[in-house]
Amino acid sequence: MEAMPSSPRRVPLKHERIAKALLEQIRRGDFPADEPLPSETALGRRFAASRNTVRQALALLTDQGLIVTRPGVGSFVAFRPVDEQPHLGWAGAIQQRGAVNHVRLVSITAVDADALPAAIGAVARPPAACLLRVVRVRSVVGDRVISLECSLLPAVPPLADLPERGLVDDSIVATLRSAGLTPASGEQWVEVGALDAEDAALWRACTGADAGLPAGGTVLVSRCVTRTADGALAEYVESQMDPAYFRLHLRF
Repeated sequence: MEAMPSSPRRVPLKHERIAKALLEQIRRGDFPADEPLPSETALGRRFAASRNTVRQALALLTDQGLIVTRPGVGSFVAFRPVDEQPHLGWAGAIQQRGAVNHVRLVSITAVDADALPAAIGAVARPPAACLLRVVRVRSVVGDRVISLECSLLPAVPPLADLPERGLVDDSIVATLRSAGLTPASGEQWVEVGALDAEDAALWRACTGADAGLPAGGTVLVSRCVTRTADGALAEYVESQMDPAYFRLHLRF
């Protein structure tokens, strides 16, 4: 059988290539946070590009929340890579790095206990017959959404009305504490994964039709379970994170 011709690969436009080159330098730390990028004129000379092309490249970086432009002053780096640190967690690491950290609640719904992966149920016993699914998105500079987080909490009596009343102080930690579910131990797994169609649609709904990550796009997946002192489930959270904003750094 004759092989089907493959689709031609799209060649990135010049402003996209410039944006990618600058992105790599920003992520490496060549241009530190809060420091100005070279001027449009200097970038034009470096990349042999017109000022309009340079501005298009900077606009891409602005849309991604990596830089901010101050009229009459220039473009400044807003990106601060977040190192996950076990004693802080992702959220604490973001806070420590000084990045703007907004968490938006998307939904709280009751789900069956079988929503908890079997492997997690084997190491953390659910103390209730059903669970509460809490979906949140986290964003930084420029309202750029950087993670989609789905938490499963035990629907113990003090949390039965959580879908109606919401989280305590907009915090899962405070909510668990109010119900007497104090985490005493936990485990976390981090791996590279692909965003499925359902979650990609949720990313788009939270960031706008032309933003977010596409279905099949690469994400950093964190799975974390915490247990109370008697081994009961406190929380299981699965986070899908934009790899442009997170990295794992361990010290031994």
